[in-house]
Amino acid sequence: MFKISELIQYMNENGMLVKEPETYDDAEINRFASLQHPSCDALCWSQKEMPVNDIPESAVLLCQPGQEHNPERKTVMLHVNDPRRIFGALAHHFVPETRHTGISAKAVIDPTAEIGENVYIGPYVIIEEGCKIGDGTRIEANAVIYRNVRIGKNCHIWSGAVIGADGHGYFLNEEKLWTRVRHMGGVVIGDNVEIKANSCVDRGVLDDTTIGDNTKIDNLVQVAHNVVIGKNCFVAAGAIIAGSCIIEDNCWLAPGSVIRNGVHVARHSQIGMNAVVYRSIKQTDTVYAGNPATAVKKYEG
Repeated sequence: MFKISELIQYMNENGMLVKEPETYDDAEINRFASLQHPSCDALCWSQKEMPVNDIPESAVLLCQPGQEHNPERKTVMLHVNDPRRIFGALAHHFVPETRHTGISAKAVIDPTAEIGENVYIGPYVIIEEGCKIGDGTRIEANAVIYRNVRIGKNCHIWSGAVIGADGHGYFLNEEKLWTRVRHMGGVVIGDNVEIKANSCVDRGVLDDTTIGDNTKIDNLVQVAHNVVIGKNCFVAAGAIIAGSCIIEDNCWLAPGSVIRNGVHVARHSQIGMNAVVYRSIKQTDTVYAGNPATAVKKYEG
């Protein structure tokens, strides 16, 4: 794939290294690997400092600035401020993702839908009338995009996602029977949004359900009708965002978290695993945990 010298040159050009490595053999790096499966041709990383005896026998280890070296190992230590972030950036650069384009013959697309350039639409995708799909967006097999949904540029909709179905809105009629509310809103998704497998984003009743640019939604997430999610939010698996919630920019919702209908979550908040938010959150830059969710510490993310 690439030499250690190429790696170090790229990292220096992008200001990643805290200090220059000591002398090293210019070995070939052929794979990225976890600490559990290192090899002499692998690049590994550790977010935490480790005992020197635990340092893997790998070609390179991305490590914290204070990490000590084991002189018995040939591993080249590359000290950086945030190994996880640097690892992600290096993987993007040296192992670029293969992007397919084109529309499967097995997809079902209404003739009124507007499809942008350089898109990928997989087999058995359904796109209904009035939809708009932005340039560079990928929609994987078996996703369903209901009527009048707008998806921005360079988004990624994974298999089994359902976007634009009616929300769970009902009223009791004169006979005290539940009757479905007519949903006349849509769904508007910004640019660079990811919605993972089997997640649901419901259309609004009157106003659109909206998801801001660069927000990432994990598998099996429920986004109910009329919800507004801001930019650059991170929503982990199993989260439930009930109807008419507002989640401001740069929030993190951990796995299994629940946001009660109508609640407003202030920007740059983190909602902890399985936390339940019953009341609106006004304080920014804070971690909330528990049931009911309460503030526990400053959010540094």
